[in-house]
Parts: sequence; C-alpha cells; structure tokens
Amino acid sequence: MGGSDRGCCDKCAKIFIMAINIVIIIIGGAILAAGIYWQLSPTGFYKEIFNHDIFNIPIISIVIGSLLLLVGLAGFFGSCCEVVILLKVYMGFLIIILLVEVILAVGCVAAKSTVQEYAANRTRILMGYYGDSTNDEEGIIKLTIDEIQENFECCGVSGAYEWADATLVDSFWWTSDAGNGTTSGSPNNYLPNSCCTAAQRLAEPDTCGEQSYIDHSAKFNTGGCKSALTSYVSENLLYVGIATGAIVLLQIAILIMGSSLKVTLEDEEYLL
Repeated sequence: MGGSDRGCCDKCAKIFIMAINIVIIIIGGAILAAGIYWQLSPTGFYKEIFNHDIFNIPIISIVIGSLLLLVGLAGFFGSCCEVVILLKVYMGFLIIILLVEVILAVGCVAAKSTVQEYAANRTRILMGYYGDSTNDEEGIIKLTIDEIQENFECCGVSGAYEWADATLVDSFWWTSDAGNGTTSGSPNNYLPNSCCTAAQRLAEPDTCGEQSYIDHSAKFNTGGCKSALTSYVSENLLYVGIATGAIVLLQIAILIMGSSLKVTLEDEEYLL
C-alpha cells in the first residue's frame, strides 16, 4: 500500500503534523533567541532578581527553546520524510513534555510563596548596591531595578519607604563627609529617578528624584513592585490558563494523529 492509497485521515494527519511543527520550530527558535539575548544583555531580563539555580529565566528560556526546536524538527522530518523512528522520537518527546508540564504546574503552585519571598529578599539586597560603582559592575543592578520600577510604575519591594533603609553609596541622595571619609543618608529621603511618575520623568528626566518624596509624594510611584508584579500576573492568569489548556489539547490531538500515521507507515513497511 503506497502513499496514494491512504485514506483522507492519514493524509490530513501528515499535513497537520508538518504544519504544526513548522510553527513549533518558529516558536522554539524565537524563545531560544530571546533566552540568549536576555542572558547576554546587561539586565538579562531581570536575571539579577531571578538569578537562582532553578528559576533563572534566561537559562530556562534557552533550554525550552532548544527542546522545542528538537521536537519540531523531529516531528516535521518524521512526517515529511515518513521516517517511523523520528515519529517515535517525536511522540516520546511529546509525552515527556506533557509530564513535565504537569510537574511544573504542580511545582509552581507549591513553590509560589517561596519564589516570591526569594525574589523580594534578593531585590532588597540588590537595592543596597544601587548606585554603588564598586559593587554594581557595569551598572547592571541599577539598570535592572530602574527597568522594573519604570515598567511597572512602582518603587521599592513593598513601597517607596524601603529606599530609606537601603545602604546606598556614590548616589546623588547620599552626601560625603570629607572630614572623616564617611557617608550618610540625606534627611530628604530622595528616591531613584525610576520611582518618579512617567509624567515627572518626562518633565525632569535626570533630576526628578532629587526632591523629598515625603513632601512631594504625588510626583512618585510610592506603591511596591511586589504587589504590582503580583497584580500583573493575576490579571493575566486567565489568559495563561486558556493558552495552557489549548496547548495541552493540541498536544493530545498531535499524539493521536502521530500515532495514526506511525501505525499506517509501519503497516506499509510490513506489507513491503
């Protein structure tokens, strides 16, 4: 039995698997490229905040992107060239990915509070090095914190008041005592420019933080970044759930079609 003698379902299954794996290859390549870019960029997509052995976003993106590329290539060439062994590898990959997705989903729910606390504590530590030219190599910490505070319109982990407790040096809101070589915090409680509102940064891009946030709180985003990030995740959780459900259903459909095509190819090999 040749390819021309196959039923409509087998032909559609082959075309569907080829098409879906072209999409997987493109997505995998994009995630891999993004992961490499984040890892090499100065802020590394907040990798200073999530610089953890397990929860390192750039490294996870590189691993996921590479895996998707391998899966997509195996599925595409397995169906296009009708190579049974590649289809078996492809289906094996899909089963492993489904299991990993379940494990990750359970792990994320279980470790949610731990990850949040880790990120919050690490951010507070990094705030102590903000503007410190001796400890902030190439200004990575400053760039990272500024990017978070500007994008999410927040200030500090729990609020702007936390900056008053940070041990900051070499920064404009810290003054130096030339007599004894010590530094002391400004009584005005100045904040980083990234804590300013968007309108204030536009009006005074370089000096908006050089004023007391106690006297001019309306000019600053005084809410904490932890609550801002949590709200952002919560607001998009429904979309993430819908997308995840659709992906799982799609994977199951691909497994069924791939199994059908594999059986057809094995039958053809047997008849030959």
